[in-house]
Amino acid sequence: MSDRVPTRAEIIERIRASSKDAFVLEEMQRLGFWPAGEGKPSIEAALIQRELELMKALEDMQQELRSHSDPEAALKRMREERLAQARAKREATAQAREQRRHERALRWHEARKTDAGYLGEGVSGGLRPAAAGAPARPLADGLPTLATPLELARAMGLTLPELKFLCFHREVARTSHYRRFLLPKKTGGQRTISAPMPRLKRAQYWVLDQVLAKVPSHAAAHGFLPGRSIVTNATPHAGREVVINLDIQDFFPTITFPRIKGVFRGLGYDERVATMLALLCSENPCDELEVDGERFFVGGKGRDRVLPQGAPTSPMLTNVLCRKMDRRLQGIADKLGFAYTRYADDLTFSASGEGAGQVGTLLRQVRHVLKDEGFTPHPDKQRVMRAGSRQEVTGVVVNDKPSVSREERRKLRAALHKASREGVEAATWQGQPATREVLVGYGRFVAMVDREQGAPLLKQALALPGGAAKRRSAFGALFRQKAAAGEAPVLARGAWWQPAEPPEPVLQQTAGQIKAARQARLNDERTARRGGKPPAPSRADQRRAEQAQRLADHEAQRAARRSAGAAPGAAGADRPWLLYVKQFALLLGIAAGLKSELILYAGVIHLLLRINSRDRGWWEFWLGIGLLVLVNALLFRR
Repeated sequence: MSDRVPTRAEIIERIRASSKDAFVLEEMQRLGFWPAGEGKPSIEAALIQRELELMKALEDMQQELRSHSDPEAALKRMREERLAQARAKREATAQAREQRRHERALRWHEARKTDAGYLGEGVSGGLRPAAAGAPARPLADGLPTLATPLELARAMGLTLPELKFLCFHREVARTSHYRRFLLPKKTGGQRTISAPMPRLKRAQYWVLDQVLAKVPSHAAAHGFLPGRSIVTNATPHAGREVVINLDIQDFFPTITFPRIKGVFRGLGYDERVATMLALLCSENPCDELEVDGERFFVGGKGRDRVLPQGAPTSPMLTNVLCRKMDRRLQGIADKLGFAYTRYADDLTFSASGEGAGQVGTLLRQVRHVLKDEGFTPHPDKQRVMRAGSRQEVTGVVVNDKPSVSREERRKLRAALHKASREGVEAATWQGQPATREVLVGYGRFVAMVDREQGAPLLKQALALPGGAAKRRSAFGALFRQKAAAGEAPVLARGAWWQPAEPPEPVLQQTAGQIKAARQARLNDERTARRGGKPPAPSRADQRRAEQAQRLADHEAQRAARRSAGAAPGAAGADRPWLLYVKQFALLLGIAAGLKSELILYAGVIHLLLRINSRDRGWWEFWLGIGLLVLVNALLFRR
């Protein structure tokens, strides 16, 4: 007896929705005065239920009859049905569209775990997987096999999101993977150095040691190669009659992203892997701006990325890229009797005898080759040095044998003398205050070029005070060793930050679903306020439910008719001919009793129309006959 007593309004609404007897039966069952939940219902309950069904059926027939008798109501009902159909169709289309979008998002979410997908505008064109059966380029000997971006990330010891973070190209970004600073040039001006951050440097060390270092360079290249130096670059030109120095203008900025990518494609790597390797080894030249206290890096398009001067991969990339140019220049030099070497962007030619008279021909052909290879000779750094003047190659004098100029040795000797007598703070070097490290470093340079000349100077530099102050840390060597092995180096501070995993896509709700969910939430709130009793449906809700049910029944009938009409030989199965025969007999009896040909002919037409529309209802038959009798009485009144 703890159930809540329904209010008067709820009782009236429930009686309207069913009947008085049905309501009384439900209340008696709820209060325990009538057995409920039995397997076989009692006769009284069955009669009440049957009465309720008949009353509902009668009410539906009366409502439909009223709609047929009132044209405006019929049109309104048809309009409401069409609107309901359109709304249902729009809702179904919207749900199907959201489902397809969700499935695409799920496929993209899964593909991002194994593939690069998108790495920025202008650089993502080659990131789609290659078509099945497409011919693959042969991989150069000794290089690691990297078929997919995921394999590249695993080989580097990185996660794929981390690798994508390092490769992603943005024209406007809030972070940069490079630290940029300026260094003075020996000939004047300043040089921009782009030093990679530790995370990017780790990946670049792996590319350098596992890929680029395994590609053989041309024999004329002497820069940044093991066992070669500026001394080996200068030695072939010692004691020659003529020495020619050429310099490539803007050497590193001239090598752009497409050319870097072409290097890795030429080594045999897939388009996707080559794109990511090129993005790792290039930078987006940018300007640093500050807007409203926030720092932005504004750069260019993807094709404008260049080789960074300061990255560990850049020198070896230039050696691999310039192999074709070196072969062409070596061929010209051999043809004209010259020796040829290259140290980064410094080109040196030398000759004696007959070759010394071919300087003009050599310069013309070299300029043509450089322009054809995409480079520009520096107009202010071309020097032709004869035997009567000082011949210098990459800072080394080569008139007789490789050595440091007498002027530079004299300056070093003077700086060392002043530092030993007055202290290192009193000495200067190249117009700047000198330090012990600078003086010792230049002493080592002189000893590397000519041991006999440099040994006394180096000994004097090492004798300066402060030699045991610091030792070079082994952190850099250990960092490169672990990075090249695909392991995570230990940072001096903190741990490696990892990008967050993207959330799994969620199926978005349509406007209809959102409205239905909101209505359900409001109904739940009303139910909670009423003590857990669900509210009785309103008459408007009942009408909408009945309308939806009629619409569903009508659609089911139309589908059945279409299927029956489409099946050959099934036309007669849908028409109850015995019913139509009975109706025709009744029509003949009424026409004979009233002696009216009008009722007979019009009734036959009415019956044929019903047969064609497969209408089986008796009430429509009697309605048509009644109308015919009424018309006959009005036309033939005596």
